[in-house]
Amino acid sequence: MTTTGSARVPSGLLWTLALVGALAAPSAAASGPLASIPFRQGPPETLSLRLNTGNGKATELELGAPTWLRLNLALTATWRRYCSRPGVEGCGAFERLPEDEQVGDTSDFSSSQPYLGLALELEILPLAQGDSSVLRGLGLQLGAQRGFSTSDVTLTGDGGQTPVREVTATDTAFTAQALYRFYFRFGTTRPQQGYVGARAGLQTRAFDVEEATDNPLSGTHRVFPSVALDLSVPLFSSVRLDASGGLLLSPKPGRSPEADGGRRALEISDFGTSVSSFGWSAELGVSGEIWGPFGYDVAFRLAHFRDQFSGAGTLTGWADGGVAEETYSSLHAGLTASY
Repeated sequence: MTTTGSARVPSGLLWTLALVGALAAPSAAASGPLASIPFRQGPPETLSLRLNTGNGKATELELGAPTWLRLNLALTATWRRYCSRPGVEGCGAFERLPEDEQVGDTSDFSSSQPYLGLALELEILPLAQGDSSVLRGLGLQLGAQRGFSTSDVTLTGDGGQTPVREVTATDTAFTAQALYRFYFRFGTTRPQQGYVGARAGLQTRAFDVEEATDNPLSGTHRVFPSVALDLSVPLFSSVRLDASGGLLLSPKPGRSPEADGGRRALEISDFGTSVSSFGWSAELGVSGEIWGPFGYDVAFRLAHFRDQFSGAGTLTGWADGGVAEETYSSLHAGLTASY
């Protein structure tokens, strides 16, 4: 009995020691590698989203943002054309009449040289850099333009055509419009901001010629409401296409902020007793960034006015009104600053 009991004691102890060793071995094995890995404290890593352009280079995703202020100072070159014809609804219609029916005083005006000048435009969108609210596209546009040049005047009447006379003239325009723009992302490789928008407000256009007794030609002075639609689409990283089209509502001649009812009244009374007018405008150009807040803006602009007169005018042959057409063609090249 003693021998049998003595044999069982070592056997149980051995199994107990083996079980403890087996349990301790994995803990020791795991604690060794963990002790060799240093623990590092520091700021969390930032996540940067990049796009692969396919040439092995990664480009950061740039969404861009509309600016709350944009200033545009441009050199301008403007050409003006003007014609007036009695008894018809268009200058071209008068030329198509039989020669014996082309009766009355007519006027043709063309710029022998462009009117060189300056244009200043200011756009303010106070909420542009806020959140993505629909109000961020609400703003104001102000503009002023003035050019100077000499022009050739030719008058044709029943007595024949007068010699070409050179006169000095100025072209002046002011704009004050409220605007709204809806911004959208354009492009896939490097999306940028484009927009569609609308403008509405007040504009003036004044063409002044020198006052002289031997200069029967009068200028035109217009004050009128206008509406327009705008589109700006980025083409490349530093080039965007800008387009605009607008309506000039009742831009009657003979009106200006400081109209004196004298010489400017002749803009209507020479041709008839009343006038109805209509006009349109168009613009196409490119713009982009140069460095930092500075950029460029190049555009070609058109503005066309058509005045339909009725009643008897003081000029010969204008017993039943007629028509006058006026067109401004302008090239703008300027520098911009955006903030």
